[in-house]
Amino acid sequence: MVAVAVAGVLLGVGVPSFRDGLLSNRAKAVATDLHLSLLLARSESLKRSTDIDIKATGGDWTTGWVVEIQTGGTDLRSNDASDGVTIKCGTSPTSSSGTCGTTITFGRNGRPTNYTEFRAYITDKPAIQARCVSISLSGQPRVTVDTDSDQDNGCN
Repeated sequence: MVAVAVAGVLLGVGVPSFRDGLLSNRAKAVATDLHLSLLLARSESLKRSTDIDIKATGGDWTTGWVVEIQTGGTDLRSNDASDGVTIKCGTSPTSSSGTCGTTITFGRNGRPTNYTEFRAYITDKPAIQARCVSISLSGQPRVTVDTDSDQDNGCN
């Protein structure tokens, strides 16, 4: 009987942290998918010597995105929405996603036409570490982790 009580206490403590771990992995997966899409767009723009677009599905990055060749519209990669993960631009999850635009174009030189930082976070649990995906001036994307769980100062 004591063993059952101990097991019950351990489960009561462990299940919430296990759920948070799963949610954290979900935000990490979305940031990784976005990072890979940016790398693909940059690589394809250099390889094909043409402009490559990454477009938000339905005008909102949270609902997914597609990487496509600008002329002809051939899809190279598409990503669907992920349950419970929100993607916003800038450093605050409360900022408007309309401020970043719905298309990022990598020119034939591998550089994007606009520089944006995306923030992927769990909608219901802002205390879970968010992931930020940013593009450098050379066009190289990178992923950083929000270490202080402060929504207002971005990933640091």
